[in-house]
Amino acid sequence: MTAPTTTRADTIAADIRQLVKPIHLAAGRRIIAHPPLLAQLRAAAVPGQHGGHGATRHNAPGSREPVRLDAVDVLSEIYVGISAWHARLRLPSPPPDQDWQMATLTALADAATTLDPQRSEWLAVEVHTWWADAATVSGWDPRDLVRLR
Repeated sequence: MTAPTTTRADTIAADIRQLVKPIHLAAGRRIIAHPPLLAQLRAAAVPGQHGGHGATRHNAPGSREPVRLDAVDVLSEIYVGISAWHARLRLPSPPPDQDWQMATLTALADAATTLDPQRSEWLAVEVHTWWADAATVSGWDPRDLVRLR
């Protein structure tokens, strides 16, 4: 029996899925759902938010953690990249009641199946970089996230 082949579009979809869908982790007999990587990254980019997948910290009343500049940097790079691909592929804008970045990422995963090989490779590299950076800044080891797919 041969192993199933993974296409570039499958890899793009897997990376995007962890960016926009909750991440489920088995802990004993329980399944723990963590927010999507993009949501964790957003939380890390806001002062006073924890933003990681570990235990939430409790600060003294009236105090807040400083903003995590690495999270702000990665989040802004991802937002600019999503916007660039949205324009480059002339994707329709999602409805106003949806999260624009998450909906556009999902549309990118769908569009990846129709791209020529060069564009598909370019998109795969960018999406994988976004995924790896979001995972790292959010406190995940990317190797662990690959095992959860």
